[in-house]
Amino acid sequence: MVDDILSQDEIDALLRGIEGGEVETETAEAPSGIRVYDFTSQEKIVRGKMPSLDIINERLARNFRVSLASDIRKIVDVVNVNVSITKFYDFLRSVPFPSSLNIIKLEPLRGFSLVVFDAPMIFTLIEFYFGGSGKGYYKPEGREFTPIEQRIIHKVLMMFLESMEDAWKPVFPIKTQYVRTEMNPQFVTIVTPVDVVIETEFTLEIETRECKIMVCIPYSSVEPIKEKLYSAFMVDRDEIDLKWIGKIKEQIKRTSVEIEAILGKTKIDFNTLLDLKKGDIIALQRRIDDDVDILVEGIPKFKGKFGTFKGNYAVKIKGEA
Repeated sequence: MVDDILSQDEIDALLRGIEGGEVETETAEAPSGIRVYDFTSQEKIVRGKMPSLDIINERLARNFRVSLASDIRKIVDVVNVNVSITKFYDFLRSVPFPSSLNIIKLEPLRGFSLVVFDAPMIFTLIEFYFGGSGKGYYKPEGREFTPIEQRIIHKVLMMFLESMEDAWKPVFPIKTQYVRTEMNPQFVTIVTPVDVVIETEFTLEIETRECKIMVCIPYSSVEPIKEKLYSAFMVDRDEIDLKWIGKIKEQIKRTSVEIEAILGKTKIDFNTLLDLKKGDIIALQRRIDDDVDILVEGIPKFKGKFGTFKGNYAVKIKGEA
C-alpha cells in the first residue's frame, strides 16, 4: 500500500538512528567452519594450468606416434595442440560429424571418458593399412562405418589406450577399459550437458594428411587427484628418479665385493692355542660332506660345496643361505 512507503524524512531519520546506535540491527553470524560449495560452478575451480596433465599429454602423443608409425610403416606426427575446460554440451558441438566416439573407463577413476577419432583419420589409416597411397578421395557423410572399418578403429583405439596407460603411469596409474563405440553424439551422454569436462585435442599428421583426435575426461572423474595434475614437481621428480636409478644400478654392478667361504669353526681354550705346533690337527664342527657358508662382505649369502676346479680350490654355489 502507498501508506507503507517511507518518506524521505523518515528514511533519513532511520539512517541517522542506525549510525548513532539508537536503532538495533541484526548482525550476521560468523560461519562456524562450514563453507558454501556451489556445485554448478566447477569451471571456477579448474581454471588455470595443469602442468602434470600437460606432461601426460606430451608422453601420450610421443608414445602413440611411435606405436602407430611402426604399425603402418609411415611417417607419423602427433602433437598435443590444446587442453581446455568446457561444458560437455560445448564439447559435443565441437566434435566433427561423422566421427568415431569411443566410450572408455579409466580405472580406478569413476565415470566414463571419450576418445574421438574424426573421419579423415579413420579413412586415411584404412587406406594405409590396405596398401593405399593415402591420396584417395572419400566421402563418408550419410553412412555408418562398415565392420572392417570398425575393426581398424578398434585396433588403433587399443593402441591409443595402451599409450595412454603408459603416459599416466608416473603420475597416477590407470587401467583403461573399452566400453563401446558410437557415431551419434546423443548416445554418449557420459555426463549431463552442463557438467565440466577436460578436453584434449591432438593433431595427427600422416604423410600429407592432417587428422584430429579428441579426448574428453569429466572433471568429476579427476577431481579426487586434481592435486597431482596441478603439481609439476611429481612428474619431474619421477623422471629424474628413473635416470638416477639407472646410474646407481650401473655403479653398483661395477662395485668390488669380498666373498669368502667358511669351511668350519671350532672353539679351543687358550692353553691349547699356546701348545699348537706344526702337524697338529684341529677338528672342526662340520663334516666333510656338509655345505659350506659363503659370505659376501661378511654377510651369509649362499650355501656351497668345497672342491677343486682346474687345479684350484673352489666352491660351487648350491643355493641361497
